[in-house]
Amino acid sequence: MKLSEEQKKMPDGSKSEGALNEFIELLKKNKKSLAVIIVTAVVLLGIGILLGSLIGKKSGDKDAAQEQSQAAVAQTQSTEAIPNVPMEVNAYPEINSLMKKYYNAAAEGDMETVKSLKDYSDQAELLRIQEKSKYLESYDDINCYTKPGPIEDSYVVYVTYYAKFHDIDQKVTGLNTYIVCRKADDSYYIHDCSEDESMKEYRTNVTKQDDVVDLFNKVQVEYNEAVTENEELAAFLTDLSEKLKTAVGDALAEAETVSETETTEEEGQEPADNAGEAASSRVKATDVVNIRKSDSETADSLGKAQVGDEFALLENRANGWSKIDYNGQEAFIKSEFLEAVSEEPENADDGNAEAGNEAAYADNTDNTANTDNTANTDNTTHNGQADTPGAGDGAPSANVPNSGTYRLTTTVNVRKSASETADRLGVGYSGDEVEILMKQADGWTKVKFKGETGYIKTDVLK
Repeated sequence: MKLSEEQKKMPDGSKSEGALNEFIELLKKNKKSLAVIIVTAVVLLGIGILLGSLIGKKSGDKDAAQEQSQAAVAQTQSTEAIPNVPMEVNAYPEINSLMKKYYNAAAEGDMETVKSLKDYSDQAELLRIQEKSKYLESYDDINCYTKPGPIEDSYVVYVTYYAKFHDIDQKVTGLNTYIVCRKADDSYYIHDCSEDESMKEYRTNVTKQDDVVDLFNKVQVEYNEAVTENEELAAFLTDLSEKLKTAVGDALAEAETVSETETTEEEGQEPADNAGEAASSRVKATDVVNIRKSDSETADSLGKAQVGDEFALLENRANGWSKIDYNGQEAFIKSEFLEAVSEEPENADDGNAEAGNEAAYADNTDNTANTDNTANTDNTTHNGQADTPGAGDGAPSANVPNSGTYRLTTTVNVRKSASETADRLGVGYSGDEVEILMKQADGWTKVKFKGETGYIKTDVLK
């Protein structure tokens, strides 16, 4: 097409402007078509947004499902990390040899050997072993029940034995729990779990397994029968428990006093003697213990302190008693059954009381079983979480009442009906409370446990 001379002279920008004007004129002439185009564009835009939303939601749901699946897998893996396999009995000669050597050394008071077989030992624990060896003749019939441990070449080991004491004819059974690991040279050693939370948690979960609980119950029943039938043995064990507490507590207190004296002498200060002086801190009971009118075991009892009960400490006495405020009146509790609630003990006797408590429960490292709720007994057969040889040397269990609240002193299975094959309602641990509903003639006790009715073997409760 030929352009006119006028069009040839027009610049390119003018060409574009002319085309735009022509397009606008076209739209003006076809308003109806324009409306259709606009509506169509809006509809298409809306469909696009809706599809995007649906796709996004589906993707989000998929992500959420994946997260839930991953959480479930993690939970499964966590559960599967603790295998529930049957216990093996005396299956590893090296572990049996280790335990026999450890128990023989403990009975003889050979502390160097004891320390060489374990990677760490608390001072109170070592003192307890050493003091107890004075009364022990031997540990006999040592058997090792093993379960897989938390790391490769490690085991949870449950050791049963009979302790023979000087001048006591009847032996008494016991049960302690250990983690045993293998060294690089393939020898085994006992691993102390007091500072190893992951090991403690693993051991706790393994000890909840049915066959382990049954083993604990079996030993518990045998121990109960022994102290019930033999008054001499029961009296000896009660007395031994007190002697061990006192001896270990005194030794720790003396060591602390020597340390403080050396420190004050280095600093050029006079050592303070706070025994018998008034105190202003608070203390709590570490055991079920009598509250008496005066500082004597023959004084009238005003009541009983339960584990964890707190009192205002009025005075620490050098004779091993603490004066407390009990319901607005002065009363007395043996210092060894108290520990300071305040951050720091204010005098030497507070430390002694706390040391006595450590000594009393040196055998209880995690209390799966008791989980910090220790009943009125030092018999670690009840608790089973010991790394110290010597269960079966504590005071015999208190009689179970015919009704009312009872604090468990051992780990027990609570069944849905009065049968060992009945489904398990739950597991009660030392320190847990149950309500005694009825002692049955068939050897079972009906109880209320965590709001539900269940049954516990009466022999295990005694």
